[in-house]
Amino acid sequence: MLDRFPPEICAHIFNFACRDSGYTGRSLSCVSRYISQTSKSARYMSIELRGRAQILAFAQLLEQAPTQLGTRYLFINGQESEAEMEKIVQFAYTGCREAQAEKSKLAKLLSPGDEKLKEAEDGLARQKAKGRLYLETFGREGANAVESILRNLAPTLEVLDISLNEYVAKMMLHTISLPYLMDLTTRCCFPLHPSDVPILEPTHSLRHLHVVEITDQWTWTQEFFRNGISYFAPSLTHLRLSQLEQDETVTDLEAALGLSVPDHRVTQLPSTIELVLIKPAVAPPPHVGCSCCDETVIYHDLVKSARQLRDRDHRVVLLQADGTSPAEDPYLQEWIDKVGGAACYWDTSRLDMAASD
Repeated sequence: MLDRFPPEICAHIFNFACRDSGYTGRSLSCVSRYISQTSKSARYMSIELRGRAQILAFAQLLEQAPTQLGTRYLFINGQESEAEMEKIVQFAYTGCREAQAEKSKLAKLLSPGDEKLKEAEDGLARQKAKGRLYLETFGREGANAVESILRNLAPTLEVLDISLNEYVAKMMLHTISLPYLMDLTTRCCFPLHPSDVPILEPTHSLRHLHVVEITDQWTWTQEFFRNGISYFAPSLTHLRLSQLEQDETVTDLEAALGLSVPDHRVTQLPSTIELVLIKPAVAPPPHVGCSCCDETVIYHDLVKSARQLRDRDHRVVLLQADGTSPAEDPYLQEWIDKVGGAACYWDTSRLDMAASD
């Protein structure tokens, strides 16, 4: 039936139909030649990329595409599971295990200055360097692909959710301009740079920023307050910090809001800030053992500091922590809602109203 509709009407229909992870657009391309052609402008409006293979393949597609794809919504999840990441690291250092075993065997039989033992030690050092090089190359290839994707989509990209493993994230080193970006969720410390200003150029269109702290990120979340947010999001209005585990992040946020003695390392948040949401991570289990490693004490300090900050600034809203870690990725649904036309909405139904004492 759609084959009988004028192409302009079909294109308008497909513009609404393709507001999902990209599945509908890919499916329409297989219906018929006419439907494939008329849905082309909307086919790539929203794209969900999961895993290294999809990221690398999409980067190659963009490099070969003759025209802009018109992507407005992009979800990149290049964060492997803990088990997958462990396999990658183990593969990188496969030679180290054999070299370590050889060195340990010779150490029991030979004196410390023996030439064969020295050769074994040198061999172990070479294997470690080889492992580091493998992981560096692994990270650089992934980073190059992500940077290529972002540069190619820059003319139209409005909403971005990005999560990368630590090896890829810390190799994102080249400047990127996203002039129309309005909403950013980052779960890998993007766009921070290891030794310079953030790689994302000042983006005045960026109004909503959601920073999610993860266990294996390559740098501290508080780095966002050290010439981070103020640099790449000078007109930011809404900031959310989720899954926080460190009290230092709240301390630096307090300084960034101008509520404490100025810290030379911390830059002030933009004066346009209207709302700051804080959500602690799931509380750690009761501690058993040495008190110096008690995560419950650190967590208690975090929550206490967040409550005190909430009481001092009306723009700060504190959310209750989840009771357990979510079984599925909650941020994907948040991104899909935005693709569907919903304005950026952060659920504030579960407020932490407890006293700060």
